[in-house]
Amino acid sequence: MIFKTRTWWPVFAVSRFALSRNPRAIGSVLMKTCFVFVVYSWASQASAQGTYKAASCNLSDISAAITAEQAHSVDGDIISIPAGTCTWTGTTALSARFSNSVTIQGAGAVSSTTGGAGTTGSDTTSITDNITRSGGNPPLIQFSMAAGKTIRITGIAIKSNGSTMASNTGMLSVTGSNTARIDHCHLYVVGGDVGLYIGGSLTGVADHNFFESPYSSLNNMFAIHNGQTWSGDTAGYGDKSWADAEHWGTSQFFFFEDNRFRNGGIGDSHDGARYVLRYNTATSDGADQTVGEAMMYNHGLTSARGRSMRAVEFYANNFVQPGSVGVNHPTIAINGGTILFWGNTVTQYRQAVGIDYTRKNNSTYPYGTTPGGWGNCDGAGTLTAWDGPSGNPCMDAPARGAGDLLIGYPPNVVNSKTGSIAWLTQALSPIYVWNNTFNPAGGYSSGSLVGVSTSMVQDNREYYQQFGANAESGSFNGTAGIGQGTHAQRLTYTTCTAGTGGNKPGVGFWETDTKTLYVCNPTNTWTAYYTPYTYPHPLVAGGTAVTDGSTPNPPMGLTATVQ
Repeated sequence: MIFKTRTWWPVFAVSRFALSRNPRAIGSVLMKTCFVFVVYSWASQASAQGTYKAASCNLSDISAAITAEQAHSVDGDIISIPAGTCTWTGTTALSARFSNSVTIQGAGAVSSTTGGAGTTGSDTTSITDNITRSGGNPPLIQFSMAAGKTIRITGIAIKSNGSTMASNTGMLSVTGSNTARIDHCHLYVVGGDVGLYIGGSLTGVADHNFFESPYSSLNNMFAIHNGQTWSGDTAGYGDKSWADAEHWGTSQFFFFEDNRFRNGGIGDSHDGARYVLRYNTATSDGADQTVGEAMMYNHGLTSARGRSMRAVEFYANNFVQPGSVGVNHPTIAINGGTILFWGNTVTQYRQAVGIDYTRKNNSTYPYGTTPGGWGNCDGAGTLTAWDGPSGNPCMDAPARGAGDLLIGYPPNVVNSKTGSIAWLTQALSPIYVWNNTFNPAGGYSSGSLVGVSTSMVQDNREYYQQFGANAESGSFNGTAGIGQGTHAQRLTYTTCTAGTGGNKPGVGFWETDTKTLYVCNPTNTWTAYYTPYTYPHPLVAGGTAVTDGSTPNPPMGLTATVQ
């Protein structure tokens, strides 16, 4: 059974004062008023938001509620899932594409407090994944939306049971060329599973969620692939994301903020992904070296067609491992693309940022030979036509940015500008690391804030870092690293060193009073480069938390027009 309620818009009222001034017009006014009332009531019904209540948390009941809602879909509809504990079985999962802006609301789940400092609530609506799948498909729950629409998913616990084949496309998968908010949910992810999958060209935010795994469980709490259809790209490999600028400090990312992560791998990204990880806390019960506890991964250019991670902002997070055990991995590892890493507290890791490039050899992926494969590029002379002069820079390498558009599929993939296999002229987009507190793991007291495993990446060329222990030596003078101080202090540095050739981003300076990163470009010229996006995310500010079965605020900014 589906329970449906609707919220009606108010109707016009007739002014008694206006009628008293012209009694002979009463009949005419009443006729007009009745006409307006009828028309407006019809328009109100056509635009009324509805709440569709599933009878239980069972797959069939939720599917029925979605079907009923889509039969009369209106922006702002709510699909409500009641309290209960349900296990989904069989071979069919939940999949829906919404033509309207909608909220999927559970009755509450264990969620994260601000900054990921702790957890609160209980798993009132809990769904366990026990479906039978092959090849890692399908996701347990898969939602997509029409362009320009929004979705909110809130107050639901989704859990792996570990007895069926893991889903590499996410227990919860959200895709589309629009925005989403996933909040106050609990995702319990067992080895091999992906908790939350973000695809298409989705932007928005995941906030106040509790991502959890058993200790020593090989998994990803989330996977980011939102460069797949960037700028209307139909190929799905992230090519147009790599042809576009970074858009630092804007809404053109998917945000993870105020979440708590416990155990397991934090996440992975690929296909031109763009994301922001800010104001989160990650902890683990131990420090398993084989699974990368509390670590964020970012794929480079693999032997498959998909492109590298494109751009990430990583700031104001607290990543901490147990004090008695040191770990042999960084907080975040990147094999391509670029990152702004600042204001984080990193404790008991070997490094804060680890940089490598897999195409330097075939030890990780069999790259094959061109044109069927990408071939190898080691930054020291081994290269293909895909790479820059002398093999440095290499295609999609760390600290590379926007370049020519790539099209096709091997052996017919080409640079769209030249119509042939040719270097994509990817811009230098340096990695900037500043204002972090780094406490190396035991046994790695001389470990670096930034760890580099390839000769093609060099300090003060591909990356710039803060001064201090385990980082840039000496003090800032405008020729290396990243300085820090007030706006007035930056103005005292009248000379500075730009990037290669004097006309690329070079050394940086973080203004503590304006919260703006300036970079030297061109030589002796400070250029505003980055200011962080609004916090909390605007989608967070517009929605009420759901931890106790209460009704959330509907999506913001909806309008109704009376014809």
